Amino acid sequence: MRCTKRIIFLILSPLVLLSLLFSCDSNKARISVTVIGNNIESSAVIRFADEREMDIPIDSLGKGELTLDITEPLYVTFYYQYKSPLLFLTPGADISVVFEEAESGLNTEITGKGAEESRYLNFAPLFAAQINDTELIEKEFFSLSDSLYNANLSELEKAGLSKVFNDLERERLKYFSYSTLPSYPYFHRRLTRDASYNASPEYWDKLNELMVMDASLLQYKEYRTFIAEAVERVSRNQYPDLHTLDALIKYVESEGIDPLIAEMLINGKIFRLVENYGPDVVNDSHLDAFSRFVKSPDLVEKFNALMQKWDKIAPGNISPDFSCVDIEGNKFTLDDFRGKYLYIDVWATWCGPCRMEIPHMIELEKKYHDKEITFVSISCDSDLEEWQKSVNAGMTGVQLHFDEGDTFMQDYMIIAIPHFILLDKEGKIISSNMSRPSDPETASRLDKLLK
Repeated sequence: MRCTKRIIFLILSPLVLLSLLFSCDSNKARISVTVIGNNIESSAVIRFADEREMDIPIDSLGKGELTLDITEPLYVTFYYQYKSPLLFLTPGADISVVFEEAESGLNTEITGKGAEESRYLNFAPLFAAQINDTELIEKEFFSLSDSLYNANLSELEKAGLSKVFNDLERERLKYFSYSTLPSYPYFHRRLTRDASYNASPEYWDKLNELMVMDASLLQYKEYRTFIAEAVERVSRNQYPDLHTLDALIKYVESEGIDPLIAEMLINGKIFRLVENYGPDVVNDSHLDAFSRFVKSPDLVEKFNALMQKWDKIAPGNISPDFSCVDIEGNKFTLDDFRGKYLYIDVWATWCGPCRMEIPHMIELEKKYHDKEITFVSISCDSDLEEWQKSVNAGMTGVQLHFDEGDTFMQDYMIIAIPHFILLDKEGKIISSNMSRPSDPETASRLDKLLK
């Protein structure tokens, strides 16, 4: 298993139809990928505007491709490792994306029929207000965002691209340029350390001006992100006594929002909460709202599959197995640790928060060295040498590295590290998301367990 930063192609249009048998070539758009280097991953991922995803298999030579039937132009983001080039596809396009390993990372080249717009999307100097800019007072922040939007529009005009693309790109640039506006109150309060700050009526007017409820804009990733954050901000302001999810549901119910936008908002919020924190974070009223607003069979199937995954790692179930090696190449599975409680740390050498937990992990190991518990750290580094250097630098406890193809992280739905798991002596799950070594709750819980 590797936990390298992924590169993904995101296709941002609900108008995509996949490889219809009798479609003509003029309605096909082809994306090919070439990876040049020693570390070739086996696939990339395409995500559609409606949240569907498709794998693009990449062979041992670093080659992969996908052909789509499309009826209208659309945006696509291609994710592979930590690269995410945004592509623009039109019927008949044949775009090639090349990732070449270099000392500085992966270099990206985009060529082929219809690639001009995609090169603009990835290499033109486009700017949006940043988090640090939210320290500005409202008037200055609005002025900065307006000026960046106008500058981006000027850059678009200078590029000399097609009218079809320009008409679509102006809308995308709007939500790209104003992307930090919904979060302005939160970050302004933090950066200025002014707890008394409350957004002015002018702020809410500006936000509402951009909160256009137009389902045709769902093809833009930037719009979807903006509208989700903006609606959450407005709903919390409108219903301050409710929790965030409850406020969002009430707002969607009361405002008569377009069904497709409502579906995106409700599905996005509930799915992310369950994905990150498990099914206990939502209640029956939340699940009822999901049933009422989310009608897409694909989205419903994806959510049900997520709930089933959580069921498999509920407390009391036998833990999914792992296949790992130690620094000497010896093989280990979960069976090798039965008979004692097991505290598992999933980490990587490049992860700052992971390294911050190492001294606390060492303290736990010292405290419970004569107790019936084993502390195991499992690295998901793609760079095996970096892991070996860290272990040789003096790390204690059981140090393992995931075998290629191990699915332990997927089985536990680990989307961020460090991640900690606690198992009993029989390999049954006590906690699939255990507290960190630095959290006092960890020692308290282990004290009770190991009496």
